[in-house]
Amino acid sequence: MGAYLARLGGFVVVREIAFHALVSLLALGIAFSLPTVASYVLYEWWPRVAASSRLLLATELAFAATLLVLFHFARVAWDGVRLMYLTEVAALVHVLDDTPARWRRRPRPPASAREALFLSVTGFHTFASQEAPFHELANRAYEVRAMLLNPFSEGARERIRSLADPAEAQELYVEEIGASIAHLAALARAGRRVRLKLYDQAPFWSIVVAGEQAWVRYCHDGYPMKSQPDYVFALRRDKPTQGLFPPFCMYALRQWDDPALAEYDFASDELVWRDAGGAETRREPFPAPLPPAARRAAYSSATSR
Repeated sequence: MGAYLARLGGFVVVREIAFHALVSLLALGIAFSLPTVASYVLYEWWPRVAASSRLLLATELAFAATLLVLFHFARVAWDGVRLMYLTEVAALVHVLDDTPARWRRRPRPPASAREALFLSVTGFHTFASQEAPFHELANRAYEVRAMLLNPFSEGARERIRSLADPAEAQELYVEEIGASIAHLAALARAGRRVRLKLYDQAPFWSIVVAGEQAWVRYCHDGYPMKSQPDYVFALRRDKPTQGLFPPFCMYALRQWDDPALAEYDFASDELVWRDAGGAETRREPFPAPLPPAARRAAYSSATSR
């Protein structure tokens, strides 16, 4: 449990210490008040109960209700301990969904790291937009590696066809991926070490790896990305080979090392393919963004085949 609390930050540790101190004070208060309570029950309350059948029935019902509540809280506490153990083993530190923020403390994504690895669909709502949760991370990281979906690939068309409004989604994907590329190009011109690759397969995971945390979101067919929860996994320093942080981190790294992925050349706006040894095999110009009407026509002709 110590490693779990360490990953949650200093405020949570202080809160846990304060909670245990409060429980200890409550236990001491109950212990010192037991003689007084016992004397009252034996010499004042119980004679009244023995003389009144209605008071006896009410006492029995109240005692039964108290036991029911205590057993319920005991079960809740046991389930909480079991869930804490499961999250400790899985190295799951947060789950973020559409639940209002007032119900839980929303963690802040890391604002800086030496390296940041993004495996995203469009990247716009991940790091390119001003309101994106990892916008500051992308701006401050020394090295940024990003993988985005090629909006003109068959995988993109497969993803878009599963959404409610494919024509609008096609236009939105091209615009958002173009904005993400422009943002990364601006970072590269500012002196950041930035690399971008485009993949052609339909997206399966959206992963952000920064420092010792991995933010994971599943790309469910037919549902927008914002409707899916984020799962945050952290490296277990005491047992670094356990938990789900290593497999998600390795998955993202292996996707990055896949020679089938084309790298975007910010200087020439071209896609460059390289072999396993890093030698360039071919390059092609990346299609420039089309006007909305032309994009809809291109999408209609592609989906009709």
